[in-house]
Amino acid sequence: MIDLHTHTTASDGSFAPAALVRLAKAEGLTAIAITDHDTTAGNQEALAAGKEIGMEVVPGVEISADSPFGTLHIVGLYIDPSNVPMETTLKELRDFREARNLKMITRFNEELGIPITLEELATEAGGDVIGRPHFANLLVKKGAVKTYQEAFDKYLKSGGKAYLDKKRLFAPDAIRMIKEAGGVPILAHPYIVREKSESRFEANLRYLVDEGLAGIEVYYSEHSSGDEALYADLARRHNLLVSGGTDFHGTVKPDVKLGRGHGNLDIPYELLNQIKDSRQ
Repeated sequence: MIDLHTHTTASDGSFAPAALVRLAKAEGLTAIAITDHDTTAGNQEALAAGKEIGMEVVPGVEISADSPFGTLHIVGLYIDPSNVPMETTLKELRDFREARNLKMITRFNEELGIPITLEELATEAGGDVIGRPHFANLLVKKGAVKTYQEAFDKYLKSGGKAYLDKKRLFAPDAIRMIKEAGGVPILAHPYIVREKSESRFEANLRYLVDEGLAGIEVYYSEHSSGDEALYADLARRHNLLVSGGTDFHGTVKPDVKLGRGHGNLDIPYELLNQIKDSRQ
Protein backbone atom coordinates (compact mmCIF):
# COMPACT_ATOMS: atom_id res chain seq x y z
CA MET A 1 0.00 0.00 0.00
CA ILE A 2 1.28 3.47 -0.92
CA ASP A 3 0.21 7.11 -0.59
CA LEU A 4 1.45 9.54 -3.24
CA HIS A 5 -0.24 12.74 -2.01
CA THR A 6 0.49 13.93 1.54
CA HIS A 7 1.25 17.17 3.38
CA THR A 8 3.52 18.03 6.30
CA THR A 9 4.18 21.04 8.53
CA ALA A 10 6.33 22.41 5.69
CA SER A 11 2.99 23.58 4.27
CA ASP A 12 -0.39 22.97 5.89
CA GLY A 13 -0.17 19.48 7.40
CA SER A 14 0.05 18.74 11.13
CA PHE A 15 2.85 16.13 11.07
CA ALA A 16 6.52 17.08 10.70
CA PRO A 17 8.11 15.33 7.69
CA ALA A 18 10.02 12.75 9.73
CA ALA A 19 6.98 12.08 11.92
CA LEU A 20 4.82 11.52 8.84
CA VAL A 21 7.31 9.00 7.46
CA ARG A 22 7.32 7.15 10.80
CA LEU A 23 3.51 7.15 10.78
CA ALA A 24 3.53 5.67 7.29
CA LYS A 25 5.80 2.89 8.50
CA ALA A 26 3.57 2.24 11.52
CA GLU A 27 0.49 2.11 9.29
CA GLY A 28 2.07 -0.54 7.08
CA LEU A 29 2.68 1.56 3.98
CA THR A 30 5.57 0.66 1.70
CA ALA A 31 6.03 4.08 0.08
CA ILE A 32 4.93 7.66 0.64
CA ALA A 33 5.30 10.88 -1.37
CA ILE A 34 5.74 14.27 0.30
CA THR A 35 3.80 16.80 -1.77
CA ASP A 36 3.58 20.07 0.14
CA HIS A 37 2.03 23.17 -1.39
CA ASP A 38 4.52 25.28 -3.37
CA THR A 39 7.49 24.09 -1.30
CA THR A 40 9.97 21.22 -1.19
CA ALA A 41 11.20 22.17 2.29
CA GLY A 42 10.03 18.93 3.91
CA ASN A 43 11.59 16.53 1.43
CA GLN A 44 15.12 16.25 2.77
CA GLU A 45 13.97 15.55 6.33
CA ALA A 46 11.50 12.96 5.04
CA LEU A 47 14.10 11.29 2.81
CA ALA A 48 16.54 11.07 5.72
CA ALA A 49 13.88 9.58 7.98
CA GLY A 50 12.91 7.09 5.30
CA LYS A 51 16.50 5.96 4.90
CA GLU A 52 16.83 5.56 8.67
CA ILE A 53 13.75 3.38 9.16
CA GLY A 54 13.55 1.63 5.79
CA MET A 55 10.57 3.50 4.29
CA GLU A 56 10.56 4.45 0.60
CA VAL A 57 10.01 8.21 0.29
CA VAL A 58 9.22 9.95 -2.99
CA PRO A 59 10.23 13.64 -3.09
CA GLY A 60 7.44 15.78 -4.45
CA VAL A 61 5.51 19.04 -4.52
CA GLU A 62 1.94 20.22 -5.21
CA ILE A 63 1.53 23.33 -7.34
CA SER A 64 -1.56 25.46 -7.89
CA ALA A 65 -1.95 26.41 -11.54
CA ASP A 66 -4.24 28.27 -13.93
CA SER A 67 -5.47 26.85 -17.21
CA PRO A 68 -7.87 28.22 -19.82
CA PHE A 69 -10.47 26.00 -18.10
CA GLY A 70 -9.87 27.26 -14.55
CA THR A 71 -7.62 26.53 -11.60
CA LEU A 72 -6.22 23.10 -10.79
CA HIS A 73 -3.46 21.41 -8.81
CA ILE A 74 -0.54 19.48 -10.23
CA VAL A 75 1.51 17.07 -8.11
CA GLY A 76 5.14 16.60 -9.12
CA LEU A 77 6.63 13.23 -8.11
CA TYR A 78 10.37 12.52 -8.02
CA ILE A 79 11.33 16.17 -8.34
CA ASP A 80 14.87 17.21 -7.41
CA PRO A 81 14.41 19.39 -4.29
CA SER A 82 17.68 21.17 -5.05
CA ASN A 83 16.70 22.23 -8.57
CA VAL A 84 17.52 25.96 -8.57
CA PRO A 85 15.05 27.24 -11.22
CA MET A 86 12.19 25.40 -9.54
CA GLU A 87 13.16 26.60 -6.07
CA THR A 88 13.40 30.18 -7.33
CA THR A 89 9.91 30.02 -8.82
CA LEU A 90 8.42 28.37 -5.73
CA LYS A 91 9.95 31.07 -3.54
CA GLU A 92 8.27 33.73 -5.68
CA LEU A 93 4.92 31.98 -5.17
CA ARG A 94 5.48 31.79 -1.41
CA ASP A 95 6.52 35.45 -1.25
CA PHE A 96 3.28 36.42 -2.97
CA ARG A 97 1.34 34.20 -0.54
CA GLU A 98 3.01 35.97 2.40
CA ALA A 99 1.94 39.35 1.04
CA ARG A 100 -1.60 38.03 0.60
CA ASN A 101 -1.59 36.75 4.18
CA LEU A 102 -0.71 40.21 5.48
CA LYS A 103 -3.58 41.72 3.50
CA MET A 104 -5.97 39.10 4.88
CA ILE A 105 -4.78 39.84 8.42
CA THR A 106 -5.52 43.51 7.83
CA ARG A 107 -8.97 42.67 6.51
CA PHE A 108 -9.77 40.52 9.57
CA ASN A 109 -8.58 43.19 11.98
CA GLU A 110 -9.84 46.37 10.35
CA GLU A 111 -12.93 45.29 8.39
CA LEU A 112 -14.23 42.20 10.15
CA GLY A 113 -13.32 43.00 13.76
CA ILE A 114 -11.53 39.70 14.39
CA PRO A 115 -8.06 40.25 15.91
CA ILE A 116 -5.44 38.07 14.23
CA THR A 117 -1.67 38.50 14.25
CA LEU A 118 1.04 37.13 12.01
CA GLU A 119 2.76 35.68 15.08
CA GLU A 120 -0.36 33.68 15.98
CA LEU A 121 -0.58 32.31 12.46
CA ALA A 122 3.11 31.39 12.42
CA THR A 123 2.65 29.46 15.66
CA GLU A 124 -0.40 27.74 14.20
CA ALA A 125 1.50 26.81 11.05
CA GLY A 126 4.61 25.50 12.79
CA GLY A 127 6.43 25.56 9.43
CA ASP A 128 7.51 27.79 6.58
CA VAL A 129 4.22 28.26 4.74
CA ILE A 130 1.13 29.92 6.22
CA GLY A 131 -2.06 29.06 4.37
CA ARG A 132 -5.82 29.36 4.72
CA PRO A 133 -6.09 26.19 6.87
CA HIS A 134 -4.04 27.96 9.53
CA PHE A 135 -6.41 30.95 9.42
CA ALA A 136 -9.31 28.50 9.78
CA ASN A 137 -7.82 26.73 12.79
CA LEU A 138 -7.09 30.05 14.48
CA LEU A 139 -10.63 31.31 13.87
CA VAL A 140 -12.00 28.18 15.58
CA LYS A 141 -9.65 28.63 18.56
CA LYS A 142 -10.69 32.26 18.92
CA GLY A 143 -14.37 31.32 18.86
CA ALA A 144 -15.07 33.39 15.75
CA VAL A 145 -16.55 30.25 14.17
CA LYS A 146 -17.55 26.88 15.51
CA THR A 147 -15.93 24.67 12.91
CA TYR A 148 -13.10 24.57 10.40
CA GLN A 149 -15.61 24.25 7.56
CA GLU A 150 -17.56 27.27 8.78
CA ALA A 151 -14.35 29.30 8.70
CA PHE A 152 -13.91 28.47 5.02
CA ASP A 153 -17.55 28.91 4.12
CA LYS A 154 -17.87 32.31 5.83
CA TYR A 155 -14.41 33.84 5.42
CA LEU A 156 -11.81 31.86 3.48
CA LYS A 157 -13.20 30.21 0.38
CA SER A 158 -13.57 32.07 -2.91
CA GLY A 159 -16.22 34.72 -2.30
CA GLY A 160 -15.69 34.62 1.46
CA LYS A 161 -15.47 37.84 3.46
CA ALA A 162 -11.67 37.64 3.87
CA TYR A 163 -10.75 35.79 0.70
CA LEU A 164 -7.98 37.08 -1.51
CA ASP A 165 -6.72 35.15 -4.51
CA LYS A 166 -3.15 33.89 -4.68
CA LYS A 167 -0.60 33.91 -7.47
CA ARG A 168 -0.50 30.76 -9.58
CA LEU A 169 1.62 29.48 -12.43
CA PHE A 170 0.13 28.89 -15.84
CA ALA A 171 -0.46 25.12 -16.06
CA PRO A 172 1.94 24.51 -18.98
CA ASP A 173 4.67 26.36 -17.07
CA ALA A 174 4.02 24.27 -13.93
CA ILE A 175 4.18 21.05 -15.94
CA ARG A 176 7.36 22.16 -17.68
CA MET A 177 9.00 23.20 -14.40
CA ILE A 178 8.24 19.84 -12.79
CA LYS A 179 9.66 17.94 -15.76
CA GLU A 180 12.79 20.10 -15.91
CA ALA A 181 13.32 19.32 -12.21
CA GLY A 182 13.27 15.60 -13.06
CA GLY A 183 9.70 15.08 -11.90
CA VAL A 184 6.53 13.43 -13.18
CA PRO A 185 3.53 15.85 -13.40
CA ILE A 186 0.25 14.37 -12.18
CA LEU A 187 -3.21 16.00 -12.21
CA ALA A 188 -4.31 16.07 -8.56
CA HIS A 189 -7.87 15.32 -7.37
CA PRO A 190 -9.44 15.57 -10.84
CA TYR A 191 -12.95 15.43 -9.39
CA ILE A 192 -12.55 19.07 -8.33
CA VAL A 193 -11.72 20.13 -11.89
CA ARG A 194 -14.59 18.03 -13.22
CA GLU A 195 -17.08 19.52 -10.75
CA LYS A 196 -16.39 22.98 -12.15
CA SER A 197 -17.45 21.95 -15.64
CA GLU A 198 -18.16 18.31 -16.37
CA SER A 199 -18.86 19.04 -20.04
CA ARG A 200 -15.42 20.59 -20.52
CA PHE A 201 -13.43 18.26 -18.27
CA GLU A 202 -12.06 15.99 -20.97
CA ALA A 203 -11.16 18.98 -23.16
CA ASN A 204 -9.22 20.34 -20.19
CA LEU A 205 -7.49 16.99 -19.76
CA ARG A 206 -6.58 16.81 -23.46
CA TYR A 207 -5.13 20.31 -23.23
CA LEU A 208 -2.98 19.33 -20.24
CA VAL A 209 -1.83 16.12 -21.94
CA ASP A 210 -0.78 18.12 -25.01
CA GLU A 211 1.23 20.36 -22.65
CA GLY A 212 3.07 17.38 -21.14
CA LEU A 213 0.91 16.09 -18.29
CA ALA A 214 2.08 12.56 -17.49
CA GLY A 215 -0.52 11.16 -15.10
CA ILE A 216 -3.79 11.51 -13.20
CA GLU A 217 -4.86 10.69 -9.65
CA VAL A 218 -7.36 7.91 -10.22
CA TYR A 219 -7.38 6.94 -6.55
CA TYR A 220 -8.23 9.76 -4.13
CA SER A 221 -10.03 10.08 -0.82
CA GLU A 222 -13.10 11.80 -2.29
CA HIS A 223 -13.43 9.61 -5.39
CA SER A 224 -16.26 7.11 -5.58
CA SER A 225 -15.81 3.76 -7.29
CA GLY A 226 -17.54 5.29 -10.29
CA ASP A 227 -15.07 8.17 -10.29
CA GLU A 228 -12.17 5.71 -10.17
CA ALA A 229 -13.56 3.81 -13.15
CA LEU A 230 -14.03 7.03 -15.13
CA TYR A 231 -10.52 8.37 -14.44
CA ALA A 232 -8.93 4.96 -15.06
CA ASP A 233 -10.64 4.88 -18.47
CA LEU A 234 -9.47 8.42 -19.23
CA ALA A 235 -5.93 7.44 -18.21
CA ARG A 236 -6.06 4.49 -20.61
CA ARG A 237 -7.47 6.54 -23.49
CA HIS A 238 -4.99 9.39 -23.04
CA ASN A 239 -2.00 7.15 -22.26
CA LEU A 240 -1.59 8.61 -18.77
CA LEU A 241 0.06 7.11 -15.73
CA VAL A 242 -2.27 6.19 -12.88
CA SER A 243 -1.48 7.66 -9.47
CA GLY A 244 -3.27 7.89 -6.17
CA GLY A 245 -3.11 9.48 -2.76
CA THR A 246 -5.17 10.54 0.20
CA ASP A 247 -4.26 14.25 0.39
CA PHE A 248 -3.42 13.53 4.03
CA HIS A 249 -3.08 16.62 6.25
CA GLY A 250 -3.22 15.03 9.71
CA THR A 251 -5.44 16.77 12.25
CA VAL A 252 -6.33 19.46 9.69
CA LYS A 253 -8.46 16.82 7.92
CA PRO A 254 -9.05 14.29 10.72
CA ASP A 255 -11.43 12.14 8.69
CA VAL A 256 -8.77 11.41 6.06
CA LYS A 257 -6.42 8.62 7.17
CA LEU A 258 -2.93 8.12 5.80
CA GLY A 259 -2.94 5.50 3.05
CA ARG A 260 -6.65 4.79 3.48
CA GLY A 261 -8.50 8.08 2.97
CA HIS A 262 -12.00 7.56 4.31
CA GLY A 263 -11.24 3.86 4.68
CA ASN A 264 -11.88 2.93 1.07
CA LEU A 265 -8.38 3.27 -0.43
CA ASP A 266 -5.81 0.56 -1.03
CA ILE A 267 -3.38 1.99 -3.58
CA PRO A 268 -1.12 -0.74 -5.00
CA TYR A 269 2.65 -0.43 -5.18
CA GLU A 270 2.56 -1.48 -8.82
CA LEU A 271 1.42 2.05 -9.72
CA LEU A 272 4.66 3.43 -8.32
CA ASN A 273 6.65 0.93 -10.34
CA GLN A 274 4.95 2.18 -13.50
CA ILE A 275 5.74 5.78 -12.57
CA LYS A 276 9.39 4.81 -11.99
CA ASP A 277 9.55 2.99 -15.32
CA SER A 278 8.27 6.12 -17.09
CA ARG A 279 11.36 7.97 -15.94
CA GLN A 280 13.79 5.58 -17.62
